[in-house]
Amino acid sequence: MPNDTAIWQDWEGEVVPRAFSTGYVVLSYLVSYVGAWTTLELINRRTAGRGLYNWSLLFGSSISMGGVSIWCMHYIGNQAIILGDGQSLMQIAYSPLFTAVSFFVPILVLLAAFTTLGSDDRVSLIRVTVGGTLAGLAICGMHYLGQAGISNYTSVYKIANIVGSAAVAIAASIVALSVFFVLRATWTNSIWKRALCGIILAGAVFGMHWLASVGTQYRLRKSNSDPSNRHDIAGNTTVIMVIVLSISSCIILLVFAFVAQRRRSHSADKARQVVVACAIFDSNGRIMVTPEGLLPNEKVTASYIEVSQDDVFGISHPAFHWLFRMTCHWSSVSGLISLMRQHLEYKSTLPGRVSEDLDNNEGKTSDSGSMAFREQFCIAAADLAKQLDEPLVDMGVLFDKIFNTGQTNKSGAQKLSKQQPDLERDGKAIPMHGKGQLLFLVRRANRKAASKLTASGYRFADTQNIAPLVARSMQINCNDLNGYLSSMNEYANERHILQPGVHLACFALRARIRSGFEVLVRKDARNQLPTIQLPFDVLEDWMIEYLSKLDGWTVSACLKFLRGKEKSTGQMTEEQRFVAQFHDTLVVLQSEIDTPLFSEARLIARPVLAPCRGASDGEKPGQAMLISFRLMFPIQHRAESQKLEFAPLSFFQIQQYVYKNSPDHAIFARKVHREFGPILNKERLSEEGWSKGTKGARMLGHMRQMKGRVSPDIRRPLGAWIPSSRGKPSLDSSSEIKLVETQTFGGIMVSQEVSVETKDLGEGGSDRGSDDGHGMRGMELCDRKEMPYGQMGTRGRAMKEVEDHETYVDTLLAVSMEGRR
Repeated sequence: MPNDTAIWQDWEGEVVPRAFSTGYVVLSYLVSYVGAWTTLELINRRTAGRGLYNWSLLFGSSISMGGVSIWCMHYIGNQAIILGDGQSLMQIAYSPLFTAVSFFVPILVLLAAFTTLGSDDRVSLIRVTVGGTLAGLAICGMHYLGQAGISNYTSVYKIANIVGSAAVAIAASIVALSVFFVLRATWTNSIWKRALCGIILAGAVFGMHWLASVGTQYRLRKSNSDPSNRHDIAGNTTVIMVIVLSISSCIILLVFAFVAQRRRSHSADKARQVVVACAIFDSNGRIMVTPEGLLPNEKVTASYIEVSQDDVFGISHPAFHWLFRMTCHWSSVSGLISLMRQHLEYKSTLPGRVSEDLDNNEGKTSDSGSMAFREQFCIAAADLAKQLDEPLVDMGVLFDKIFNTGQTNKSGAQKLSKQQPDLERDGKAIPMHGKGQLLFLVRRANRKAASKLTASGYRFADTQNIAPLVARSMQINCNDLNGYLSSMNEYANERHILQPGVHLACFALRARIRSGFEVLVRKDARNQLPTIQLPFDVLEDWMIEYLSKLDGWTVSACLKFLRGKEKSTGQMTEEQRFVAQFHDTLVVLQSEIDTPLFSEARLIARPVLAPCRGASDGEKPGQAMLISFRLMFPIQHRAESQKLEFAPLSFFQIQQYVYKNSPDHAIFARKVHREFGPILNKERLSEEGWSKGTKGARMLGHMRQMKGRVSPDIRRPLGAWIPSSRGKPSLDSSSEIKLVETQTFGGIMVSQEVSVETKDLGEGGSDRGSDDGHGMRGMELCDRKEMPYGQMGTRGRAMKEVEDHETYVDTLLAVSMEGRR
């Protein structure tokens, strides 16, 4: 030590010779690279400028870049500088105050830089330039601030090196961030590409530091005290701090890699299951995905259990029809989710025979497999809503396509694409051994909802950029997934419905190979027939009578007849004007259908009523008039028009029940509660183990005595709303409130025009006043074949007719089949 002090005194006020340690030089770059890579991984997961999730990523990226990539690299780099002959007392020491300040200053500057860069997928040259410049200045600022914190030496700089090092830092930062954000915007920034960008960004820090260090000399300061008694931070202390921070960055990278690998593994597992995913679009048509490019999804079941060879789950399957109608009116099932969850959990604990008996209702055998699948779908949708922190009623509508998943072999995928160009054949999914199916819930998010989702950690991306990544990660067998995603975007808009007025339509059918029919529909609105609106709003009686003369005529015969009735000169009569308008509209429809076979279509002169838009969004839908031409295509015919395609007739009929403010929503909700209520309540009663001595059993006994006086729909849901306390059922005021709600929703409210009264009719009695029949009780008896329809009474018949109402498609189908016979 005395020799070190003497050497110190010899060099005081002089520039001390320096040398560099190669090992520390290499280590300084590796430390900078770890910090830069971590920074890009954190920035890549930012989805918005607000929200706790995004703020934490912003601060984390600023700390990893400013604290690890710049600060740690600086002090490791200075550790490579060997002054004098390597005596410990001659090495660089640091002031604690400047060391602390030099840590926080670049972090604050980088906060401003990364905030300027933004978090969306749009690449802005101005923002990248400003952000890269601020990042370069943060690198330079930290370096010279750290140099100013050297307590035992005065740094001597060269102007050329200062300017050159600043230019390197700024230029390399701009290049690194530009490449990163361009790749991020196109969703081509895989982990190895982000690693390459990290190399460039770390090069900005490394290049700036060593270009400046080469041009820096160190003059030993004079000191009146013993140098060995100084309390500055030694270089070894900074190395320990650097190691701790660098290991933290490595841990973050390992966690990111583990999470990404786990999600890819889960996605591969789900590719062999039935899964429901959500496709949420913003106002610009971009789809919401996770930072890894995955669509939020939940498992429905391992596979759909087929009870027969023809029971293939597809858009023609009754279970899919039920799910579609349910997603169009989530309120019909939202109140039953908790009971469905309990029902499935309870069934899983029972032996097979007992669990099957639970699905039987009063001696009737129900489709237990289909019911369990529907319950599983509802629960999966509820879990998906919880994952997104969104209400279940806002989860969107079921998309009218089912995607097969799990084909990992490229040649196998190509083979499948040739066999199945439209994902389904005859409306049914092609069964694939060991493969899965993917269903989509589609909706449009407004600006407020989209902002909330991005703040929660999701991103909105252009469909053309995300489609390959989604198809690869979810193993979707589709060559044109981008086209289907664009179709979902259109599908997410408000359901298409006719405009008020009179329309000329084509009702064209084609037999399916197995069974049933397909109907020709519009590609942009698959719930609508090809229609052209006529230039008048009302079809008057004389017009209907005129059309009746052409009933059953072909298109070619109608056009020939109408051309003969037109008058090209002079004043046109009202009839001639109608003939000309009808002729011109028919010509336009013929060009839309774009097939010579349409000339053989026959006119259905009787107009039918179809739902149309109401006067405003809040009002009930109106009724438009359709004048239709019926046509039966050969089974081998393909839609020739680019605007039209064939869809299963059974699903098309279901689509006619669902539109905004449709009265069928209330009817469907009642059916759901009538179907699930008894089964869910029976399971609830079995689970709670009621005995005859309990208050709940006495209440059920009283309900049995009331049988015939209270509607079954009102009676059945009682058990679901009687809570238990320590195994003993009780009924409190809240239970009574829920009971009223259940009665109103599940049993009484059938439609807006129907009201139900419950009266004590006695044994075999009836109320023949305003009802003239049995009302809901009569409807129940009619459903069970215990009462003829004619004896139901006016109210019961009205309710039965409301529930069994036909759509205009049923009318057209009946006329078409009658015409063929």
